[in-house]
Amino acid sequence: MSLADLSETALDRVVAAKPGGERRDGQVAMVREVAEAIDEERHLVIEAGPGTGKSFGYLVPAIESGRKVVVATATKSLQDQLATKDLPFLAETLDREVSWAVVKGRQNYLCRSKLVERLEAEGVFAQQATLEGLDYDLPEDLQLLAEWADVHPTGDRDDLPDRLPEGLWESVSVSGMECPGRDDCPQGGNCFAMDALDRAAGADIVVVNHHLYGNDLAMDGALLPEHDLVVFDEAHKLEDSLSSSLGVELTEGRVWQVQRAADRFLKTHGGSTAPARALGEAARAVQRTLADARPGRVGGDQLGSAFSTLASKVGEVAKAVRDLEPTSPGGLGARARVLRLAGHLAGDAAWAVEAPEGYVSWIQRDGATSALEVAPIRVGSLLADHLLSRTPAIFTSATLSLAGSLESTVHRLGLDQVEHRAVRVASPFDFPAQAKVYVAARLPEPRSPDYLDRALSEIEHLVEAAGGRALVLTTSFRMLEAIAEHLRENIAYEVLAQGDLPKRRLVERFAGEETSVLVATMGFWEGLDIPGRALELVVVDKLPFPRPDDPLWQARREAAEKEGRSAFMTVDVPHAATLLAQGAGRLIRTVDDRGVIALLDSRLMKRRYGRVLLQSLPPIPVTTSRHTAEAFLRAIGAPSPSA
Repeated sequence: MSLADLSETALDRVVAAKPGGERRDGQVAMVREVAEAIDEERHLVIEAGPGTGKSFGYLVPAIESGRKVVVATATKSLQDQLATKDLPFLAETLDREVSWAVVKGRQNYLCRSKLVERLEAEGVFAQQATLEGLDYDLPEDLQLLAEWADVHPTGDRDDLPDRLPEGLWESVSVSGMECPGRDDCPQGGNCFAMDALDRAAGADIVVVNHHLYGNDLAMDGALLPEHDLVVFDEAHKLEDSLSSSLGVELTEGRVWQVQRAADRFLKTHGGSTAPARALGEAARAVQRTLADARPGRVGGDQLGSAFSTLASKVGEVAKAVRDLEPTSPGGLGARARVLRLAGHLAGDAAWAVEAPEGYVSWIQRDGATSALEVAPIRVGSLLADHLLSRTPAIFTSATLSLAGSLESTVHRLGLDQVEHRAVRVASPFDFPAQAKVYVAARLPEPRSPDYLDRALSEIEHLVEAAGGRALVLTTSFRMLEAIAEHLRENIAYEVLAQGDLPKRRLVERFAGEETSVLVATMGFWEGLDIPGRALELVVVDKLPFPRPDDPLWQARREAAEKEGRSAFMTVDVPHAATLLAQGAGRLIRTVDDRGVIALLDSRLMKRRYGRVLLQSLPPIPVTTSRHTAEAFLRAIGAPSPSA
């Protein structure tokens, strides 16, 4: 029996065992497509419409294949779902010996080496206090953390019983840039992060996030265990995730982190602190250079002097630290971490002087903080070189197509350079019956001075027709504030706004108070899952195109033009289509949901690309009549004749 047949049979068992489970044609098709891709060791791009059940769609054939599989997700919530719900259920239902492990970034695990260093420092304080005739007790929170580390099996921050004081976890954890690895750390044989990797090495399925997988690619596979297949879930976010993990960020703060760590080590172990002081001067020079540079794209000639000096001073610090040989475990660990931090900083400073070919550099300013960002312009070529030529990969999401075609995703992820299959499987939802898309064609375009007042009135009428129960998605905080203020003054329903509460509590409040309205910006366009009557109207203020002055997007447009492609249609429009589909996807989450997606950007009806964007949404009937949309909303809220 083929793997596809085995997987379909296994899926039937899973569906029969799942409460409320039902056979979905799209899920069956996905299982077969994934199984065939695994069997043939072929790359696959598969768009699985909302409600398909895509995690089972790839997990069932992955388990049945017996292969070593890495699943990379964009969000922690999906990681948790896979590890705590989906995989345990599948293992029990399929009655198979399948093991799994979750690997997180280093900063999520307590670092025993830093804990030992911290405890050694507290021991010095205790000795000094004793000599001075004073009592000294280990800080209570640190003592509790040390006791927890002694008995806890994973050292995972998420398992802490209580919230820690500000800064304590940071003092006992490390980033990937700081961790020297098992061989160079005195605690390497008893390391929580390394234990997680050991568990992953022995597991059938390893769950990670996109960023960590990108780090593994950057390290040429040295981070994660060897595997036969990688599945990228939430693959619509992969390009941005990899741009971050395969690039670098340089700030004054990073330089000071190395300077402080080196200064502390040199003082503690009797070395000269002159190199650390000189690095401090270099940090100030970097700060001045970043502050004086105009935000936007830069070249090495604008930054070369400060960052060349920085690289030189980091080298001097590293030599001074390397020349000292402490004997205590805490001292040895501190030395290894300082050298690791210094090595990363020196390498990244070299990128600041001259970025690699195919990368773009720019100055990013956030308030008083400036940073130099360096990122790859096209991650597809890096994926083709470092992954697709070695390991079969499956890319899946509910939003990968542009007007029904997967060509744009295939190109952006480098799959056009290798053999692959690209396919879409249908959602089980009856979109034509469950929803309507309303395009406010009579509104002025968003740049018009009349747009705001007209849009506010439009939102008010729609929310009243829905009886609240609305999610209003904006593309700017300015619009968020204007809409929230207007609605609070003009409707009787509770209006919640992003920033009023922490995100989790805000979502819980919105879901729990059925007629409330939530106004939010980009952080809420994806991942929000509110089935039922609490959400029957999704409003989008305008099309979510990337900013025209964003340096990375500028570079992507230029690259497209050099290849003879339309920058707008192949860079801006696909990005807007994905975000728009994600935002619209907040509405219909189950077969029983109904409602209206209201798009307040009249360009959808006036510009050529509008049709492309509308065709990238689920197959929902489109109307330009607000009265039709309002009637649909009121019909949803009306009691049934039998009630």
